[in-house]
Amino acid sequence: MDKRIFRRPSINFEIKIKDYEPQKIASIRAKTTLDKVPSKVVQLLDETSDYLDSIDVSKTGSPFSIYYEVGSFLVDLEVGYPVSEDIEGNERVKQNLIPGGKCAVAEFIGPHQDIVNAHRAVHAWMHENEIKASGEPAREVFLTDLREIEINGECVAQSVWPVIHESRAEKRRQKRTTQ
Repeated sequence: MDKRIFRRPSINFEIKIKDYEPQKIASIRAKTTLDKVPSKVVQLLDETSDYLDSIDVSKTGSPFSIYYEVGSFLVDLEVGYPVSEDIEGNERVKQNLIPGGKCAVAEFIGPHQDIVNAHRAVHAWMHENEIKASGEPAREVFLTDLREIEINGECVAQSVWPVIHESRAEKRRQKRTTQ
């Protein structure tokens, strides 16, 4: 695991490269406005959890949100839980898969609406370290159950960015072969 500290004035995040296995998920994809993301995430977690409880399927990991597109006003996101078994789904909850691979990850502690600072830090760190995004969307993994805290309450979450990552040794080898 590659680990480096990213520092910006008054905001410090430790960025790590982690390997993830592919993950089967039960989730809901929706669009909302930027200002309503925290409450929409909680709503979709509730809805997905209720569905899984109704079909007696256990959640096998931390809840998440995937961000397909974040504009200046609208956000296209998918929210749900990892599961170990196939689900039929309904008109809202669907089965999907989060692909595995390497990701740049920053841990965040604070109100959910401020996690954007962690996303910015990871993005800037990737740029400064010449680490390329894989093309898969960034996501948040919630280590605190957002459904159990106030809307502006403190949560623990991770900003997760899928990357194409080469170790320093791999980069040196590649540089030698192209010279």
